[in-house]
Amino acid sequence: MIHKTHGFYFIKVKRNQMTSTSISKRRILGSWENTLINISRKYQGLFRVAEILRLQGPIIRLQALEAAVSCLQQRHPFLRSRLRNNPATQNSYLMEEDITVHLKVREIHRKRNDHLNFWQQEWREREKDIPMIDQGLAEFWLLQDPDDYDDDEAPREIVIACEHSISDGISLSTVAHELLLALGEQDKTLFEHSLDWPVAMEVAIERSLSKWNRFITLSKFIVNATYQHVTNTKKIARIRYTDVDFPLHNAHEYCHTETFYHSLSKEDTKALFDRCHREGVTVTSAISIAIFCAVSTLVNNKDGYLTYAIAADNRRRYIPAMPNNFLSCQISGISLFSWAISDIPTINENMWQLARTFGDHVKTSINAGEIFASGMILGNVYMKDEGPLSVTNHPTCGISNWGPLPFQVEYGKWKLVEMIPSGNFARSFTPIALVHTINGMLTIAHVGPVPAYSSNDLEQLQNDTIKYLRQMIVN
Repeated sequence: MIHKTHGFYFIKVKRNQMTSTSISKRRILGSWENTLINISRKYQGLFRVAEILRLQGPIIRLQALEAAVSCLQQRHPFLRSRLRNNPATQNSYLMEEDITVHLKVREIHRKRNDHLNFWQQEWREREKDIPMIDQGLAEFWLLQDPDDYDDDEAPREIVIACEHSISDGISLSTVAHELLLALGEQDKTLFEHSLDWPVAMEVAIERSLSKWNRFITLSKFIVNATYQHVTNTKKIARIRYTDVDFPLHNAHEYCHTETFYHSLSKEDTKALFDRCHREGVTVTSAISIAIFCAVSTLVNNKDGYLTYAIAADNRRRYIPAMPNNFLSCQISGISLFSWAISDIPTINENMWQLARTFGDHVKTSINAGEIFASGMILGNVYMKDEGPLSVTNHPTCGISNWGPLPFQVEYGKWKLVEMIPSGNFARSFTPIALVHTINGMLTIAHVGPVPAYSSNDLEQLQNDTIKYLRQMIVN
């Protein structure tokens, strides 16, 4: 018997190599998930999420990686499903479970001397792949030098690329951790049972708020956003565009994503966390102020205002809370933070004061329910032809902090050196800082479209962010 509830079709099925369980065969995608699929298909893979796992250890056989990916497919419904058109609604989709789905697993040879940057070249070649009907929505690359076959200490990389519609940085990181567990043949019981389908963001929000609270929360958010839009006459300062010979609204056809990143040592990471605790601010607030200081030297209007976008994870605010291991997109946002470029501080004491002001804005926005309000309407807002993707309708910069992630130092024979976050931002128009902490080390990466932005400017933004962050720690 099949029945439908909240856009899910449930049917009893038996899973190959797994405990028999009652689990849905299909899942209709929610509004935000559908919109992300349409954006990716229209704008050449825009917003795909990628993670580069830099490993050290013996040769990784392709068959071993394929077996580890198979373990992930047994555990996560999205990874063993095909994208299908939803016959009930135009431009909408569903995921249909199929145990014969084979996700792409590629081995790509590179030279050992190129291991630090080779992945960027490959990402540039493949980032614009679009989600295909009847196919899976994730793929895996294995990068290593065939001449390192007998070297048990050689550098090797695994790249995971996944559509944003079914993943975000937090959940994809958990899946990447599980992939390494499977590769290292650790905790095999983890893959004996399948997780249920994760609920769509709108459904999770609906379950967390009463109808009246949803109405009040959304109404306040819309009224406030409308008021800000009507009364805001501030000129937004933006990082300078380069002189290009193509229209910027076609950036997805001509640009590629570049990623600049840096990891603090364990000692510096601890010093930052300790200083944030003493100052009474979050790590996101401290990093954001360092970004403000860095971006102030690159903007086109010193008399304008910096506007800052903040991504927000909804999982722990749902009722009940959603675990991070459910592969899905559960990220919304809050109101933009605005600050005059001329008032961005350079003195350390004032930087920490601005961090507290920024933190108050975030706390007030969250307490007002803005992350749920924005989550309810994101799909409809982005569904507009241009929407927030417009050349003239974007903030100065933004941040997405994935927080502490569950990676280990060692997985069987392999050591995890670092994880580099990236994705397809070829038409984002807003440089985004991707932040996470792994094994006691904080990593900050800036991503943006080149040549719409200069590589030198993006690299300077990254380097100056680290410089100001270190200044905040030391002084």
